[in-house]
Amino acid sequence: MISVQEITEKLDRLPYNKLIIIYEFVEFIEQKIMQSDENSEMSDAEILFAAEQTGSFDFLHEPSENIYTSEDGEPL
Repeated sequence: MISVQEITEKLDRLPYNKLIIIYEFVEFIEQKIMQSDENSEMSDAEILFAAEQTGSFDFLHEPSENIYTSEDGEPL
């Protein structure tokens, strides 16, 4: 189980711009909780929206992630 202290220590080490992203994500989740019933879950679209808004997929735009070329694979 993760403790509040462990989370706090990790947050203390983050740069300010990353803290803003986490804060916005937490606000988003809080809004979803307030809007939904206790037993309902976020839809796939809502999860993807939250991930996009927090920059979770930004790393995919880094050149180091572009590991495939048009020469990879087999023609159909």
